[in-house]
This record gives sequence, C-alpha cells and structure tokens, in this order.
Amino acid sequence: MRSQVIPTAIILALSLSGASADPKKEVLDAIKKLGEQSSYSWTSTPKTEGSEAARRQGPVEGKTEQGGLTCFKGTVGEGSYEAAFKGDKSVLKLAGDWITPEELGEDGERAVRRLKALKRPVEEAGELLNKAAEIKKESDGLYVSDLTADGAKELFGRLGRRAAEAPEAKGSVKFRVKDGQLTQYEFSVQGKITVGEEKREVNISRTVTVEIKDVGSTKVALPEAARKKLS
Repeated sequence: MRSQVIPTAIILALSLSGASADPKKEVLDAIKKLGEQSSYSWTSTPKTEGSEAARRQGPVEGKTEQGGLTCFKGTVGEGSYEAAFKGDKSVLKLAGDWITPEELGEDGERAVRRLKALKRPVEEAGELLNKAAEIKKESDGLYVSDLTADGAKELFGRLGRRAAEAPEAKGSVKFRVKDGQLTQYEFSVQGKITVGEEKREVNISRTVTVEIKDVGSTKVALPEAARKKLS
C-alpha cells in the first residue's frame, strides 16, 4: 500500500505546482535572464499596412554588451542611420561623421526624441509585458496576450500625430522562450486614423517582430571617433 501512496503524492504535488505557475512571471524571468547575458544581437522587423509613409521603415539591427555599448543600424526609405549608446550618452552617424545630439543645435531635441525611441529587447519586452492584459502559456515556449486598451492606444499613437489622435486601438503580444530565456517577441497594434479634408477613415496595422541571436558571442565594434564621444 505504501508504494502506491508515495507516487500518488508526488503526482499530486507536481500537478499543484504546474497549476500555480505564473506565466507572466515566467516571461519576466526569461527577460531578466537575457539581460544577464554578456552580449547579444537582434533584428527588429516592422510591417505596416495602411500607411505608405510607415512602410518606408526597414529592419533595425542591434547589438549590445552588458554595461557597455549598444549600437543600432537601420533604414528609412532610401536612407540609412547608425546610432550608439553608452550609459546616458549617445552619438549618431550623419554624412559619415559621428556627432552628439548637442552638436546638432536646434535639431538636437528632435534627434534625442528619436534616439530614445530605440530600445534594447530587454527594455522593450519588459514594457510590452507591462502592457499585456493576461499572459497565457501555449505550447513550445510560446506566451500570448492581448494588450490592455491603454497599452494598445499608447503603442498605436507612436505611429504618428494622426494615430495619437485615434480614440482607441487594439493589439496583442507574443513571447517565445527557450531554456528559460527570451528568444523572440512580437507585438501588433491596429486602429483607425482620419485623413484629408473629408476626414476619411483609414485602417492602420503594425506588427514588429524581434529575433534575438548570438547570445554571449556578440562583439560590438565602433570607430574610435564614436567611442571618444561616448567616453
């Protein structure tokens, strides 16, 4: 009889443990684990429908080292840009030269706003987790949730002035976790904007997919001129 009771107790304990698992905490722990790594790279790929202007933005490539440099490279239309950060300092590459936002003069404030919009996955994923309504765990390390109404509206508003004026929006977020560490996430927002004198409504949707790679093996290279301005 005793040999039957012990396995049953173990099974019961395991089932209770699984039932009490918190999917949101599991995602948070996966984000924290990524942040503890010495370095990693990522690709952030946006896809926008309904707006010709927003379609001009291409993928963003990023690299970061813990406590060190973070670099971004991206394209907008026919142009490209590079930016680098260390602590609270930043530089960007314009016309082949690395300059600080302060060196831009009157355009510096606008540059600072754009630079602040660039986030490392650890920061962006954490922000998305806070905007998630209810995280649900699915198979193969996939966690999904709708965005809260306020969260979706805020993210949609970042698409431009007209989007910021939209009364409401909706959205969703997905996190992919492997071996307890974040490997991918994706968020989508949808809403309506009004255009033209006739106030025509246009449906806008945007999906951003972020793939994390080269964890622990990424090396961040930056020209000496840029490093000096970040020191």
